[in-house]
Amino acid sequence: MANRKTVMAVGGIGVGKTLQFLTLPGKKFAYLFDPNAVDQLRHSDVDCEEFVPDVTDIDLAVKTLKKGVEDKSAFKKQPTTYVEWEEDFEKKLTAKFFDKYDWVMMDSHTTFSEIVMDRVQFLNGRLGKQPEQADWAAEMNVCKNVYRVMSTMSGLYVTVHTESYRDELTGKVSGKLIMTGRSRFRIPLRFAHIFGFKTDSDAKGNPQWLMRTTVDREFNTIRTSIRDLAPEEDVTLDFKKPLEGQGLGGILERAYGPE
Repeated sequence: MANRKTVMAVGGIGVGKTLQFLTLPGKKFAYLFDPNAVDQLRHSDVDCEEFVPDVTDIDLAVKTLKKGVEDKSAFKKQPTTYVEWEEDFEKKLTAKFFDKYDWVMMDSHTTFSEIVMDRVQFLNGRLGKQPEQADWAAEMNVCKNVYRVMSTMSGLYVTVHTESYRDELTGKVSGKLIMTGRSRFRIPLRFAHIFGFKTDSDAKGNPQWLMRTTVDREFNTIRTSIRDLAPEEDVTLDFKKPLEGQGLGGILERAYGPE
């Protein structure tokens, strides 16, 4: 039986994907890869750990597509962020660390996949250069295996950024997950619920957070088994009240009952 507590939150920057994690019921743990994510969780009771790339991960020297035409880096580079995360994750799995949590978040997949690619390119001797097919294939395989393991947990919440994409043949503009190649199809298959998030203003001009529950041009990977949802649900948060049970958390609780 598929794990119904697997949620992928997709959308642009600043649309509330990370904050909606705070609305989910139960005890929560977060792996943070985005540099600003910790600020959004600072005053919450979420346990979290950061794995953010440092200066040894990123080669800033100029590289070109022409063979042998490149600058040499002043520092020796060896990306270790993914290795450190992998060791931490496997140690926690062995110790059954995650068993005490109702939800685990990966924030965001977009940055996590970059960390994976840094390591892949280093091992392939191409750090800082244009990725080649072998690099993309390795990165996709690592991410696929990570979510194969994580989707068996009691609850998994993953944020993914989107970008606008213009079809060269039809000229139509639509949204696209910032994922590598076929990962845009394979990884979402692991999730019971995929919701799209965006911002708007209500009739009085107040800021509003909306959650897309059906496919449209902007969000073409949306799906959920929850019935009787509006195409767009208002998930605006009231920070003067406890966040747990508001927004997405309230929708899941109404659909499946309390934990």
